Amino acid sequence: MTTNDSDSRSALPSEGVLPEDFREAFSRWATGVSIVAVRDPADAKVHATTVSSLASVSAVPPVLGFALGPGAQVLPFLPEARRFVVNILAQGQASLATRYTDPFPVGPSPFPAEGQPVIPGTLARLHATVLGKVPVGSSRIVLGRVDAVELGDADEPLLYFGRDYRRLSP
Repeated sequence: MTTNDSDSRSALPSEGVLPEDFREAFSRWATGVSIVAVRDPADAKVHATTVSSLASVSAVPPVLGFALGPGAQVLPFLPEARRFVVNILAQGQASLATRYTDPFPVGPSPFPAEGQPVIPGTLARLHATVLGKVPVGSSRIVLGRVDAVELGDADEPLLYFGRDYRRLSP
């Protein structure tokens, strides 16, 4: 019996792809950078993490999605129906992106003392409400209904490519 290539590929177990090869392939995918932030209603503290997996899921209704690993500092603070903000970063905000890749970020907070956790100077801020979390492997895909959009000044985006922050070429 013979099989065509697509049949044999679909039969390969996922264990056939080494995690380091998978990560290397995706390091070659240029993406925007954002910081997902939520204010904990219990103590008003802001919890945030850098995300490069942001995706538009639906325009009607407006729904976004992003993936968080098990160690993402913000993950436990995103139960269903919790409000959060996705801050889409501009190219001059790489230091903030780096700061919030750490589970315990060090440095002055860019967030206001009260209200929604928005970062000044971002390209856009998407105010959303958690619809749910979908477990996929060790990660969670968070889905959020966008309730409001704030557009910042037009600027160049902060990009991530080749495991480094980049800018658009002129």
